[in-house]
Amino acid sequence: MKKTISVFIAVMLFSGVMFAQDVQPAVKAGSKSLNFTFGGLGAFGLNATGVNGGLGASYFLSSDAAVRLGLQIRSVSSTIPANPGTGQTGTDGSQSTFTLGIGADYLMYMMGATSRVRPYMGAGFAFSMISDTRKNAVIAPAVQGELKGTGAGINLGLMGIAGAEFFLYPELSLSAEYTLNLFNMNSPSDLVSTSGSTSVTTKQTSSTTILGFGAAGATLHIYF
Repeated sequence: MKKTISVFIAVMLFSGVMFAQDVQPAVKAGSKSLNFTFGGLGAFGLNATGVNGGLGASYFLSSDAAVRLGLQIRSVSSTIPANPGTGQTGTDGSQSTFTLGIGADYLMYMMGATSRVRPYMGAGFAFSMISDTRKNAVIAPAVQGELKGTGAGINLGLMGIAGAEFFLYPELSLSAEYTLNLFNMNSPSDLVSTSGSTSVTTKQTSSTTILGFGAAGATLHIYF
C-alpha cells in the first residue's frame, strides 16, 4: 500500500513539473497534423450502442491559420423491445444507422494564457450520406411476421466552430471543440418496408434548420 501511494505521489509530482514547464508548439506556415477525433461518445440514447469518430489532416497557412479536411464515421444501433403481454411471446426489433461524411474547415488561432493553450474559432462545411435499417419487434400470436425497412439520405451543413488546443509536447496536443449548426439540410430518401412478399414505400420529408444545436468533440493531434 505504501509503495502504491509513493508511486502515485511521484507521478503527480512529475505531472506537475511537466505541465509547469513551457512548451513551444511546433506550429508554423507549412506545418501539418494528423487528427484523430472522438465525438458524441455516450450520447446515443437508451438501449443504443455505437461508434462516432473521424480521421483528418490540417495544413497551416501561417502559425495562426489552418485549413482542415476530415472523414467522419458514425454507426449507431439500438434495440426495440417487444414487451409481450400475458400469453404472448415476443422478439425484439432493432434499428441501425450508418453515416459517412466529409468536411472542410478554416480555423483561426489566438494567443492563450500560456504557450501550451491555443484557442481557435472558424467555420466549416460538411456533407454526409446516411443509411438506415429497421426491423420492427414481433409479438405472437397477436402479430405474425416481421416488418423490415431500409432507407438512406444525404445531409449538408454549414457550422461555426469554437475550441481550444492544449499541447502536451511540441508535436502532440489535445483539443476540445463545439460546433454550432448555422445551416443544415437533411434530405432522406423514401423508406421501403417489407413484410414477406409485400412492400410499402413511405415518403420521407426533407428538413432545413437555421441556427440549430451543434455537437462537441475531442481530438488528438500529431504534428509533423
